[in-house]
Amino acid sequence: MRKKVNMKVAIPIMAGVLILVFIMKCFGLMTFRSGMRFGFAGNDGIHLFNGSYAKITGTMSHTLSPSKGSTSVHCEITTDSGTLHVQILQKADDTVLLDQDFSGNETFDLAADGKIQVKLTTEGHSGSYRFQY
Repeated sequence: MRKKVNMKVAIPIMAGVLILVFIMKCFGLMTFRSGMRFGFAGNDGIHLFNGSYAKITGTMSHTLSPSKGSTSVHCEITTDSGTLHVQILQKADDTVLLDQDFSGNETFDLAADGKIQVKLTTEGHSGSYRFQY
């Protein structure tokens, strides 16, 4: 016999979950993705966003906060095949710091100030990425 769900309990719980997800997104405490990942291993943190994979498709977005005294984002992109589109935005005013396609191996530092948002888009990229702030 199924137990009937008490709506007086269910609605506040659902509202709490939605508020928690909203807060986590605003503070950059989680990565949002849509698409498929094959052979993926990665680490998403407050100062680090990295992954290594056989193939990814779709979009991923992650917010990074600067480490104490940090004024640049260290970026590493390795490509075995395909193209990875990287967009990095300054969170305070949505200034675009980087908007570029990568199809080779690249390592560079990008000047930044305050929180940034890293957006990755691909239709089929094999390799890895690392953004450390």
